[in-house]
Amino acid sequence: MPFLTKQLQAFLAVVDHGSLRAAADVLGVSPAAISSALASLQRTVGVPLTEREGRGVKPTAAGLAFADDVRRMVVLSTASIATARDAMQIESPALRLAAPGAASEAFLGDLIAKFMKSFPAVRISLEIANREPLWNLIEERKIDIGFAQMAPARRTLQSLAIRENPFVVVGAGTIRYNKADLAQTLWLIREPGSGTREVTEQFLRDYDIKPVTRTIGSASAIIRCIREGVGVSILERDLIRSDLEAGTMSIVSTPFTPRTRPWYFIVAADRSLPSDVNTFLEFAIRSKVFSEPTRITSSA
Repeated sequence: MPFLTKQLQAFLAVVDHGSLRAAADVLGVSPAAISSALASLQRTVGVPLTEREGRGVKPTAAGLAFADDVRRMVVLSTASIATARDAMQIESPALRLAAPGAASEAFLGDLIAKFMKSFPAVRISLEIANREPLWNLIEERKIDIGFAQMAPARRTLQSLAIRENPFVVVGAGTIRYNKADLAQTLWLIREPGSGTREVTEQFLRDYDIKPVTRTIGSASAIIRCIREGVGVSILERDLIRSDLEAGTMSIVSTPFTPRTRPWYFIVAADRSLPSDVNTFLEFAIRSKVFSEPTRITSSA
């Protein structure tokens, strides 16, 4: 975290991880050092920034507001370093993207391929990252664009466009399922922490069924199983488009599907868009991969 004092680093670590010990583990110091840094910072600021919650620590209302401003400092200081390096012509990827693996499988791989064909002069890279690390990568200017199935709540980030993302229940071929069938059929579900897993668990609660489940931590592996007639699952419709067209899989109609978790096109909120970011955004909209953004500001 460029330019941040140890006190501010300790404070952000506590906000992000919820306890002195967890923050100490992340920063490689003792819990006592974290406690001392917080006490010193609160004396400087003049208001309580954290408070006890059970065995952990949470930010106060003042602490949440202060954390947002500290994150903005991180963004601005990192951006300043990037600007200085650019001035010295230190080469770096012109357009850096990051997203969960599901985004690449569902739509992002095709979008990148088409963009690279249309704009061969633009250097581009893609990093796979889950949601929480993704927020930090954008804030610290380590990537230019992130994609996630949740709009960012941090003031340092903004969502510029959206992609509808319906989840559906799917089975093999033309097999028909009613509620009783689904309750007795094997369900293939993603790993804990996956957005698809959250959608599936909520659906099973809403539909009030408790089938036998097996955890398969790969959408492509689940698809292969279903093609072979092994169970059913909830998947993003984007992932099974070709199977639906080929008739190897079919959508199972239920009262609680489809349900959507949109993809968001996310950038830092602290400065105008670099020209390559704006070019990629406009290409994604023109290609109808994303809908119109709420705001486009170009630095070009």
